[in-house]
Amino acid sequence: MKIVLSETLSYCVGVRTTLELTERLLGESPGRAYYMLGEIVHNEHVIEALKAKGLRIVQTLEEVPAGGVVILQSHGSPLRRYRELDARGLEYVDATCPMVRNIHKKIREVEAEGRTPVVIGQIGHEEVQGIVGQVGRAIVVREPDEVTPERFRGVLRAGVVVQSTFIEADARRILARVRQVVPDVLFHDTVCQPTKTRQREVEVHTRTADCVIVIGSRRSANTMHLYHIARAINPCTHLIDSPESVEAIDVPDDGTVFIASGASTPEDLIFEVVRRLEARAARLTPHRSCAAGTGKAGGGSPSGGRT
Repeated sequence: MKIVLSETLSYCVGVRTTLELTERLLGESPGRAYYMLGEIVHNEHVIEALKAKGLRIVQTLEEVPAGGVVILQSHGSPLRRYRELDARGLEYVDATCPMVRNIHKKIREVEAEGRTPVVIGQIGHEEVQGIVGQVGRAIVVREPDEVTPERFRGVLRAGVVVQSTFIEADARRILARVRQVVPDVLFHDTVCQPTKTRQREVEVHTRTADCVIVIGSRRSANTMHLYHIARAINPCTHLIDSPESVEAIDVPDDGTVFIASGASTPEDLIFEVVRRLEARAARLTPHRSCAAGTGKAGGGSPSGGRT
């Protein structure tokens, strides 16, 4: 078995910065009560580790007592949340990813220019809610078919931004449809560079691997996007969220396994998966082909990969 790792693994810069900030606060002031509204990042292992260090998870600001400090999640928050924090007199630390802050800035500029704000993204996701919450009104689209003349009736000038972890190719297809129904479209490409890099690596390496393993949470949008990109290319693609899960995967003992991860997946989790695969290979069990099959014979190490 040959194991090839994506060049871009584990935390992106935004997630790493957010987690370092949160851990520093918990370590420096253990006597203070810190509260996270929702999940700071979408990974169960990370959340449990932070809870063990004292972070408290709440769903509404009403649950935060006086004197508590609220840490705003990396996905960003709508403007109304800041107003509510001020109204309640709560202290807070803003851990919004810098790249998400940039999207907030861009969509406010779109509105200030008199354009209709359009957000390409997953409606209901915290990041998209935060983006939409920067302006008075915005149109959110996730699929090209959602862009119809009826839905965009009366829109003559639009400004488009994209959820930072959205699939780049899908965003381009949606943008093309928007340009068909709106005469004047200003596009801000706000898919973050780490997301683009991960997606392109998956597209390239998945084509030459016998089996693909994407490590991360199903609640993580960027992880699910990587999984869907890989699955569309290679049917022998698996999504796992724990090292133990890899034991149940029927991977080829004499083929190539490509491993990718979401931007909020801890590094130690990734390398425990690798350790288990290496241990399996060392046992020299008979060849087993992936149940889904790929229709490819063999498969060498992709250029640029790590083994």
